[in-house]
Amino acid sequence: MAELDASFKLNERTALLTGPCTTINQSIATKLTSLGCNVALVDRNIERSSRFAEQLMNNREIHERHGRAVAIQADLSKSHHVQDAASRAAESFGGLDIYIDGLMTSDVREFRDPQSLEDLDRMMDVNLRSPLMMTHAVLKFLEGRKRGRVIYLQHDVVRLGLEKNGILAATRGGLPDFTRVLAREVASNNVTVNVVALGISEEFLIQQSSPPGAPGTRGIGAATSQTSINEALQALRQSFPRATMIEPDRVSNLVAFLASPLGAGITGQTISVNQGLI
Repeated sequence: MAELDASFKLNERTALLTGPCTTINQSIATKLTSLGCNVALVDRNIERSSRFAEQLMNNREIHERHGRAVAIQADLSKSHHVQDAASRAAESFGGLDIYIDGLMTSDVREFRDPQSLEDLDRMMDVNLRSPLMMTHAVLKFLEGRKRGRVIYLQHDVVRLGLEKNGILAATRGGLPDFTRVLAREVASNNVTVNVVALGISEEFLIQQSSPPGAPGTRGIGAATSQTSINEALQALRQSFPRATMIEPDRVSNLVAFLASPLGAGITGQTISVNQGLI
């Protein structure tokens, strides 16, 4: 049992986590730091990410074995911001070992809608272009250490074909195929690449209940009631009767496993953690 506990630790590892402070991303960062991993939070909203990084550092004052945290502001649609964020994360903690992409957005709209393509560029930037650019930037650090983890988060309904999410499916749905190819290319340097497909999160339901063109996760908590979230869940159950809200720690536990030495044998895979969403 002691050997198992030791192999699950992430001491002297550094993770770069992109995306807003959603419940899922917060749970991932909290789990990783509890295992001794240092975490660099990369987001456009520096105030929000700085507050959360401070919370993680406060936890470290209580639990000295916890990892450290830092917030880095970056617009990941811009290549020079991507390069700078990767370099700053590596400089903060002396290297990079893990990259987790939690930057996802959706514009809920039928594809036949005349305005369905109006936000295509932003969707492409957030859901596909940014993770590819960041992956390219961090690989030199991961391969240089002859170890590393790349983990992409994706809504599982992309795979299942939820109505009004065609642009999301088109802009994020290519990651599993890319993952299989990249996993082969970097395997010789002990870098693994995987996708974690999420079940129904609170943030996803907020996106589904927002009017077309709304900022989605960028406006979490602004004007969305629990009633509208419940209504979105009930609407989702018309297509997926078993749809249930996913507990964030179920996602973070899987991410931590894949990031740890225990996950070394898993690469090129898409793994669903969706509480029976079929």
